[in-house]
Amino acid sequence: MMKKGAGDMDEAAMKIQELTEALASAETEVDKWRTGAEIYEAQVGDLQGALQEMAAELDRLALENQQLKGRLGDAQIPLPQPQASAPTDEDAQIIQVALISRIKELERALAQR
Repeated sequence: MMKKGAGDMDEAAMKIQELTEALASAETEVDKWRTGAEIYEAQVGDLQGALQEMAAELDRLALENQQLKGRLGDAQIPLPQPQASAPTDEDAQIIQVALISRIKELERALAQR
């Protein structure tokens, strides 16, 4: 049998040290990933709970809507009608004259004080 020299022992010790450090680094990285996964799992649970609450609220509102429709029957509810048309230039001039007149009135009243 051949005896290993001191150089071989040092080299083996260095390799063991490198592997030990690599293992420790990998364990740290695994712990980070595990913690991240646990956080995500908690968030998923929270979101699933919120989603279930929203689904229950949606069902409740759908039932309420159905009940209201049943109470109303075929009754027609008048909806507000939009203006027939947008203001015209003539309307804008009337408004402008009225505003100018009001401003002048206020200026006179202020000057008299």
